[in-house]
Amino acid sequence: MKQILTLSFLFVSIVTFAQPTYDDCPAFDLGIAPFCDDVLLFNNVNATESDIGFDNFPPCFVGNPERDVWISFIASDTILDYQITLTGMEDIANGFPSIVNPQIAVYRGDCEFDGLQLLACESAAAGETTLEIELTGLTPGIPYFLRINDWSPSATPNSGAFKLCIIKKP
Repeated sequence: MKQILTLSFLFVSIVTFAQPTYDDCPAFDLGIAPFCDDVLLFNNVNATESDIGFDNFPPCFVGNPERDVWISFIASDTILDYQITLTGMEDIANGFPSIVNPQIAVYRGDCEFDGLQLLACESAAAGETTLEIELTGLTPGIPYFLRINDWSPSATPNSGAFKLCIIKKP
């Protein structure tokens, strides 16, 4: 009985502290945009810092991207201008709070070291859980990579769950 209890605790500990599968580039692939799913939640809980070489520290980010996750999409051949909205949402099923102070950097290229080019970035104001960024003139059929992170004015992480929508710019 003691061994079963120990193994159960170990399994729960591993699951609880595991980083998201899209912690590094290559990313979670959403396919061809637009994309907006009301059910699917992403998170950066227990994510670790990526090192992509050139453009590793986006100029708009507050601090280093210590808890970044990567999500990619392909630009449609009929939509060139996009609006990306990140909305922090509590993930009750997994026990994750809403992300606070989100940051998004948008890259194109490939995930090799020094293979990505920063196109745009945006950082939320203190205490915000929503962030929007607009992209114009994207090349159809090309993958774009979203690097999503949170920032904190203290050592306490603001990581959490969020919903992502990539739609045609209104």
